[in-house]
Amino acid sequence: MNSFLKDNKPLVILEMANNHMGDFNHAKKIIKEYSLLTKKFRKNINFAIKFQFRDLETYLHKDFLGKNDKYVSRFVETQLSDSEWVKIVKYAKLKFITICTPFDEISVKKIIKFNFDYLKIASCSMDEWPLLECIAKIAKKKKIISSLGGGDNNSIRNLISFFSSKKRKINIRYLYCVAKYPTLPENLNLSFFNQLKELYGDKILGFSTHEDPDELISVSMAFAMGARIFEKHIAVETNNYKKNAYSVNTSQFAKWIENLNSAIIRYGSVKNRNNYLKEEKKNLSVFKRGVYLKKGIIKEKGEELTKKDHILAFPALKGQLQSNDLSKFKKFIFKYKFTKNIIYKSDVILHSNRKKAEEIRNKIIDLIKISKVVIKKQSKLEISHHYGVENFYKYGLSMITIHNEKYCKKLLFLLENQIHPDQFHKKKQETFFILFGKVKLFLKEKNKKIIKNLSEGDTYTIKPYVVHKFIANSKHGAVVEELSTVSLKSDSFYIDKKINRNKDRKTFISIN
Repeated sequence: MNSFLKDNKPLVILEMANNHMGDFNHAKKIIKEYSLLTKKFRKNINFAIKFQFRDLETYLHKDFLGKNDKYVSRFVETQLSDSEWVKIVKYAKLKFITICTPFDEISVKKIIKFNFDYLKIASCSMDEWPLLECIAKIAKKKKIISSLGGGDNNSIRNLISFFSSKKRKINIRYLYCVAKYPTLPENLNLSFFNQLKELYGDKILGFSTHEDPDELISVSMAFAMGARIFEKHIAVETNNYKKNAYSVNTSQFAKWIENLNSAIIRYGSVKNRNNYLKEEKKNLSVFKRGVYLKKGIIKEKGEELTKKDHILAFPALKGQLQSNDLSKFKKFIFKYKFTKNIIYKSDVILHSNRKKAEEIRNKIIDLIKISKVVIKKQSKLEISHHYGVENFYKYGLSMITIHNEKYCKKLLFLLENQIHPDQFHKKKQETFFILFGKVKLFLKEKNKKIIKNLSEGDTYTIKPYVVHKFIANSKHGAVVEELSTVSLKSDSFYIDKKINRNKDRKTFISIN
């Protein structure tokens, strides 16, 4: 979602530039023809038409008037009066969003006077600080778009930094652009658009194109890469007026916009995917395997379905328990004595702790962020819920384990006021190092009770056969680094025998 764009649709800017040729009627002809061309695409795309303003009285140095300079001649020959501009802009507003590029300070004021919807900064002006200062001062309430053609990393950074000042509060977005007319395919370098996106995020919103008028691929690529504003030079060819090498005529534009629209349709949206996701799942469900009870197996009421009890085989019948229903987070309990072969979902009660495991994982991630503890990528989080996952926040512990043949390191995560119950080890000796928060440690050794209040930076070594429990004694919880001799699965003995008998007291879930 992007508030800079109306209705969050991509914006195509039709750049007229000087292609009106200084002819009022030709300017209207261009607006009219492209208005008709764009009509059928307006469901997916917003369209703007763009003009250029130069106050020739001040913009051109008088010594060069009448001289053989192609650009000076071009600007003079295509000049329109203010009264003509008033009519053109009024007509354009009936059919398009309106945008204008100023090349001098007087033209900035004129853009405000004519109430254009957007102001556009040309690539050649991206380091013209007197003009930029003027825009920032008197056009700051306008939505502004700037091209970045010819900009090196330093000049782009300076421009974005200038307009990003909190003092200025400028609503501006930037277009990747190659200032070669026309731009050859090998000079497009759309990978640089990606680099700019990585550096400046959503501020980089578009692609200003100057490629060959018959080029169609680049606009689709740019859209897929995240561009949502596109600028295209347009013209209408007549017997009197021919277009330049990088402007499209109406037939070329029709193909170009059709191509962009096709890319938008294919890109789609999350919302659209949800519309047909049910149908996808239905289509795929016919290929799932069903859950069948092994021959000779009888399950009593209240018993759990285990791996030893069942096989997975094709086909899966309607309403049958399927292979995709099974996971380490789920338990299926039989509602009644069961002797049949096919297990239907109606035959069992589902107990799932996935939601709870994900909730716990998210709380541990929050603790990791607060504590600024560094963990390895793609770690496996071990969640210990000694009295069931429903009682985890009172009695429990989460950990990440790293070990070799001789030593073991664990990161222990305790949420606020969470208790790890009394236990001891027969072989393992462990040292606690408090990385974050406070921990209250309760010890029993030879009928002697010891309480240790540990804070960040404190260490304590627990010898074999010493009974110990601990509790997070600080807001946000605690993180403890445990260093020990090699960890053995059968070397943890809880004082409460219920915990030792609970074979399902651990859940594992990935964490990044």
